[in-house]
Amino acid sequence: MSPKSGLMYSFAAIAAVSIIAQADEVAAASTHVVRAGDTLWSISQTHNVSVAQLKASNNLSSDRLAIGQTLKLSGSAPSTLKPAATTATSSSTQVTTDALNMRLAAGTWHKVLVTIPKGQALKPIKTSGAWTKVSYGGKTGWVHNGYLTTASVKPATPSTPTPATPSTPVTSSDTTVTTADLNLRRAAGTWHDVLVTIPKGQALTPIKTSGAWTKVSYAGKTGWVHNGYLTNSSVKPTTPTTPSQPVAPSKPAIKEESINQSYVTTANLNVRQGPGIGYALVTNIPNGTTVKATKQSGTWVYVTYNGKSGYVSTGYLKQTTTAPSAPVTPNAGDGGAGNESFDYVVNTPSLNVRASASTSSAVIGSVTAGQTLRVVQTSNGWHQIYIGNTTGFVAASYVKAVPKGSTTAPSGSSDGLAKSLAAIAVAKKYVGTPYIWASSNPANGGFDCSGLIYYAYNQAGYSVPRTNVATYWSGSYFGTQLSKTFVPKAGDLVFFENTYTAGPSHMGIMIDSDTFIHAGTYGLGYNTISKEPYWKSRVIGYKRP
Repeated sequence: MSPKSGLMYSFAAIAAVSIIAQADEVAAASTHVVRAGDTLWSISQTHNVSVAQLKASNNLSSDRLAIGQTLKLSGSAPSTLKPAATTATSSSTQVTTDALNMRLAAGTWHKVLVTIPKGQALKPIKTSGAWTKVSYGGKTGWVHNGYLTTASVKPATPSTPTPATPSTPVTSSDTTVTTADLNLRRAAGTWHDVLVTIPKGQALTPIKTSGAWTKVSYAGKTGWVHNGYLTNSSVKPTTPTTPSQPVAPSKPAIKEESINQSYVTTANLNVRQGPGIGYALVTNIPNGTTVKATKQSGTWVYVTYNGKSGYVSTGYLKQTTTAPSAPVTPNAGDGGAGNESFDYVVNTPSLNVRASASTSSAVIGSVTAGQTLRVVQTSNGWHQIYIGNTTGFVAASYVKAVPKGSTTAPSGSSDGLAKSLAAIAVAKKYVGTPYIWASSNPANGGFDCSGLIYYAYNQAGYSVPRTNVATYWSGSYFGTQLSKTFVPKAGDLVFFENTYTAGPSHMGIMIDSDTFIHAGTYGLGYNTISKEPYWKSRVIGYKRP
């Protein structure tokens, strides 16, 4: 919005309010005392004198006025009030005194159809208040009379004058958004200093309204903005008698994940309609209440309390110390994951996994020689298998069925298994402790993910240096890398990628084939891979110490 446009629109809005507020003044007075909101133009219309006459009579060199200033008047006041709308005569041609916006309807908050250049002659169609309907450039709309030359088009005085609405405080829950770059001024009026320009689309909280202006704070400064460039929340071009609903915040772009996790609130906690503080309040959960989260969106989770559901911030939640439920038994008939007689093992260097049981189907992944597969079903020479967090198809001719236990998957020594189970027991002692970045000792109050592994396994008698997840995954520590399709058991390490950073970035200890214990963002606790898409989609593989 240009300064000229801001001046034009604000000047028009103030003038319109001032005319209404002053309609019941004694028009025949020979002087006028300047009040808040007065302009030369509004005074000229009230007392039926021109701006030029006012300037000449009072030796004014500019349009600036001071509250309490006494102005001499010339000419007499009109004896009767003008109608709210009049039809212009065919001879009343007007000329614009500046570049002038033609709007869809009478008011600065309506859409601009076209900008009419300075000096353009116009034929008025009709007038309504401070506005005139004209045609220009093939379009018909409304222009403000303050920028037309002749006196034949003047703003009408309403038949029943209405007192100006006083400044109205606005509750902090109301919000409004700028519809253009908008000047924040020291006081309500375009002649006041500009403190800062607020960008288009900025959300603001109104402090109070006064006529066509609203008091707000932005970038550490408090001042006034014109209502014509604010959305239709509680702030409108004229002060509403009943505030309307605030604009609902837009949905965040963060992907929502399904989870299954219990928490305890660490403070009295607001439940909101959406994942953010801009959403409406649903209810309040007292401190120390246990709740179950079923969805997560960024740092917000979806919970239900006393029959009411909504989102709460995870910053005030702590994972419960409740042990997880029994592991889920693999589907009956899954080779390598429940079949008691044999395993399905890849018998070729590399085998494509396809979207359907056909060689013409799209390739969605691959498996390698010696890899044990989890088979869902077999039909017409194809095995349907689990791959990542979905299923695909491989040609059965490249997969062999071998006796259970004869596959190349590492079985681990009895000593290694004993140490792994001991490491689980150590980790379980600290369930519920907070996540502490770079910590590998409970004396610090908690652990990070790799710090927990280092501490638990060394306490269990397994000597391993302190390093990070990427090194534990790529190095020789804890044995060789195993595919994410490998079926783990208690004591195996699980690795994840692309959590807080790209690549291997998180790890935990499996306590059964599906559940792991780890030091996560919300503290040391349990998660279940098959039930939580966030973890399931980020598994990169396992290791067996």
